Amino acid sequence: MPARAGDAAESSDYHRRAMTDQLSLRLDAALPNPPSNLRPMLARSAAEPFDSPDHLFEPSWGGRRTFVIIGPAARPGAGDVTFVDASGDSLATVPPELEGLAVRLAARSAILDGELVVVDAAGRADAAELERRLSGEPGRPVAFLAFDLLHLDGRSLLGLPLEKRRDAMRRVLHPADEVLVVPAIPGEGRALFDAVAAQGLPGILGRDRRSPYLPGVRSRLWRFIAVRTASPEIGETTTPSPDGGVGATPGPAPVLALIRRLPLGFDPTGDLD
Repeated sequence: MPARAGDAAESSDYHRRAMTDQLSLRLDAALPNPPSNLRPMLARSAAEPFDSPDHLFEPSWGGRRTFVIIGPAARPGAGDVTFVDASGDSLATVPPELEGLAVRLAARSAILDGELVVVDAAGRADAAELERRLSGEPGRPVAFLAFDLLHLDGRSLLGLPLEKRRDAMRRVLHPADEVLVVPAIPGEGRALFDAVAAQGLPGILGRDRRSPYLPGVRSRLWRFIAVRTASPEIGETTTPSPDGGVGATPGPAPVLALIRRLPLGFDPTGDLD
């Protein structure tokens, strides 16, 4: 018996609803948990600062290397936050100023690589004060300085070039006093090294802008240039040389004050390169 026009219309409506429902399911599907067993990519030492159009240069702060794992969540900014150190252990105590870090990220899940830092009145990383804060004691504020984005909304970014990972990080991370994207400059390692040395920081990190992220690998794609005696393993807690200094850095965000003294083209809206 031939199909009636009403039957054909009803069938068309049914298939349209089914397609809409399937699309909604795909969009609203639960994200997988971000991996919690990553190990940091490490840098090899370089004896002297260098310029290179193939590298992005960033200040190294001498803080504690830490992954921030966020989500998954049903909506951006709502995910649980876990801090994992370079050995793979979750931090037992998270300073209150960092507990709401997820709201700074326009993503349902993510993994950020960076450093936890407390700075002293002269703008240098204070390892002893950081340890006190991480043991639960009150004190000067802790900031998370992010320099890489490894996972985003259920997708691994490890195989992407560094510059694409940084572009993605800048798009989704909204900086504040307690969380910043570590700014970088292309090519000009010597200028940044001189500025970092004048500020009393441990050194600089030069990273090949095309490099993938290689978990647990010490690679020549990343080079650490120490100002004096500092660890080439970006992430070991080190105390910068007491020589030099920048004077007082008053105000609620001394890390911001210090970054503004470096030749990085810093823009607090997040456009940092």
